[in-house]
Amino acid sequence: MAKQSFISLVFFLHAALLISTCFGSKSWLSKRQVALFIFGDSYLDSGNNNYINTTTLDQANFLPYGETYFKFPTGRFSDGRLMSDFIAEYAHLPFVPPFLQPGFHQYYGGANFASAGAGALVETFHGEVIDLKTQLKYYKKVETWFRHKLGNVEAKVTLSRAVYLFSIGTNDYISPFLTNSPMLKSYPRSQYVGMVIGNLTSVIQEIYAGGGRKFGFINLLDSGCLPGVRIIKPENNGSCLKEVSSLAKLHNQALSKLLIQLGNQLEGFKYSLYDSNSNLRQRIRHPSKYGFKEGKTACCGTGEFRGVFSCGGKRIVNEFELCENPNEYVFWDSLHLTEKVYKQFANEMWGGQPWNSKATKGLNNLKSLFQDLTKMTTLRLQICILAFCASLLIPSSYSHGEEKHAAMFILGDSIFDVGNNNYINTSSFFQANNWPYGETFFNYATGRASDGRLIPDFIAEYAKLPFIPPYLQPGFDNYIYGVNFASSGAGALAETHQGLVTDLKTQLRYFKKVEKQLRHKLGDAEAYTFLSSAVYLISIGSNDYFAPFHSNSSLFESHSHEEYVGMVIGNLTNVIEEIYKKGGRKFGFATGFPVGCIPSMRILKPESIGACSEEATALVKLHSRVLAKDLLKLNTKLQGFKYSYANFYNQVNEIIENPLKYGFKEGKAACCGSGPYRGISSCGGRNGSAEFQLCENVTEYVFFDSGHPTERVYQKLSKLWWSGTPNVTGTSINLTELFGL
Repeated sequence: MAKQSFISLVFFLHAALLISTCFGSKSWLSKRQVALFIFGDSYLDSGNNNYINTTTLDQANFLPYGETYFKFPTGRFSDGRLMSDFIAEYAHLPFVPPFLQPGFHQYYGGANFASAGAGALVETFHGEVIDLKTQLKYYKKVETWFRHKLGNVEAKVTLSRAVYLFSIGTNDYISPFLTNSPMLKSYPRSQYVGMVIGNLTSVIQEIYAGGGRKFGFINLLDSGCLPGVRIIKPENNGSCLKEVSSLAKLHNQALSKLLIQLGNQLEGFKYSLYDSNSNLRQRIRHPSKYGFKEGKTACCGTGEFRGVFSCGGKRIVNEFELCENPNEYVFWDSLHLTEKVYKQFANEMWGGQPWNSKATKGLNNLKSLFQDLTKMTTLRLQICILAFCASLLIPSSYSHGEEKHAAMFILGDSIFDVGNNNYINTSSFFQANNWPYGETFFNYATGRASDGRLIPDFIAEYAKLPFIPPYLQPGFDNYIYGVNFASSGAGALAETHQGLVTDLKTQLRYFKKVEKQLRHKLGDAEAYTFLSSAVYLISIGSNDYFAPFHSNSSLFESHSHEEYVGMVIGNLTNVIEEIYKKGGRKFGFATGFPVGCIPSMRILKPESIGACSEEATALVKLHSRVLAKDLLKLNTKLQGFKYSYANFYNQVNEIIENPLKYGFKEGKAACCGSGPYRGISSCGGRNGSAEFQLCENVTEYVFFDSGHPTERVYQKLSKLWWSGTPNVTGTSINLTELFGL
């Protein structure tokens, strides 16, 4: 009897555990949104081609791309956002990052695999793009990631709820007219289209086999009417190229038939099909009806219709023309649409009447796909019941649930700013969104004032977090892993570079907005717990001591060094205590960067070129001493307050003075800039400087530009802070201990 009771108890507890896993208030289903996975070409590529070895023909990581919305090039082939960006917004998702973006390895909201120039055929621009088959391979890696994170049951449910968005085929039909590809000539046209559709079908079926049920398809534009295609044959006199248009038409007919077949064959298969072909033709023929002035000529390019693919001047033709207002144009460059068109298309695909809806089974608009949760919940119940029955028969040591992580909130200056200054009205002196910034790791300028990653990027990696995005990045409002408020040029004092940067007090105000959003989303208690487990990294003060030497500061001149440092530390202490009130308990402070010895300070006084500024150095040392004392006081005053304090002065100074010992060749001159020590801040054309010098091998240098270290230095400092001994962290703990890893 006792044995039966014990078995019953075990059965009950096992069932309760599985039910809570499947349907509990903390379950992934109830807490997270439908994921969006994106496949295709340049019409959906949000930046994957930034990270592959290809030509500028297949990249858009230079101005004026991105000028309208992002204010800097992201890799998107438009002046701003793409259809997928708007769809993510309508689905209450953040922008879905490119799969190849370094540091991106959290796929709960989806991933973007699209690659500019890609086709369904492997032969299309072979070796220069990520073809559809390879995109599927990347998706399968994500599928494996979900299974590892959530277990097979939950992963299957998650992937069945996701939406899969496709735009593919245009390059398969355009490339034979732009290159000497024999592919199109080797087959009858119907057979060639059949090969393209066949490859797409295989990918759909593979995703379906892994759990995918909801698909969105954008049919092919009238490719023959693109500005760059109109000019292929001069004898055509600017008319649409009928050979290309007819291929797109054949493809769209075959795609429509395929989706009807799949709707009948595959149980639970649902799809949305958007007719971009006819909708683009309407805008080309009647631009004013849709709010445009020009329907045939591109905004950016050269030649007739601005059809020469020269936008940005980084391709074969260096000269290009740029319209004044992209919103008046249907086409952005010779092959791609403006943000305004993409927004109109996204609106129609999201909430419009499904195309040919009476003739198709399983056809929906996108909104209904994202909101269709009823059957997914039933599927979840069926899977959970099966899993429960199986688990009674098969012992398992698997413990369901996501890995816990501590979020990371970042405040500070250019040592920590990952791109916030891209989005504020400031001078180029406080921005790093031009080449060669970012050249080493990202292969394009992200807004980080270095050749690659910064300390927060490495710390995020060590803490098994994705890169923490800038707070001001448009479309970003998911703070599950934290957010970065840091601003290049910022100080603890509001007077430091006032009006040009986001000072520490304003960064605190942004944090309070995030805290309010988290309370609204999670409830007061859970938000407080979330913020208590988070880590707050702060690097501030360098600009407060740098600025007075480069501009007239009445505040600095009217106080003693001790009083001035006291005001800086006082403002920082106030911010710490405000964050503490909201739940913050774990803080990391990076200080001691030798401002007096950066290249720009070495050239400040003509009579002592090459020497460090003793006054600035004294201020930095005083700041570090006062901060260390105040942190000890806070540790006594604030219950549960924990901190890691990294004074990098000795480490950085040692690398500057003895570069060979640490694997560098040059410790005092910058890699990028001009003048003595390359100490003039001209890197990338800053301050309107047209000319600057750039070293051949940045890894040999301690400083990247006149005021900032190279990625390699940041990596060394990050390792010291993460697992360092008291010679770095003093009496405080290192970051490994602070994160609890």
